[in-house]
Amino acid sequence: MVHLFTNINIIHTLFYATLTFFISPYILVQKTSLITMNIVNDPCQAAFIVGFIISLILWNIFTKKLIY
Repeated sequence: MVHLFTNINIIHTLFYATLTFFISPYILVQKTSLITMNIVNDPCQAAFIVGFIISLILWNIFTKKLIY
């Protein structure tokens, strides 16, 4: 649970969770309709996966340096 040691890490973790579960599905499904094509059955699930990948990339670029 090293991501909960400091207040800045808690803020980063909450931002990544918000990005994964709220921001990316809203943008990809509601606003742009990029994932609503016939490629997937559930566009929200695909948007969660995209948001999770973006969160992982941002974690490795920014937050990982603060923790380790």
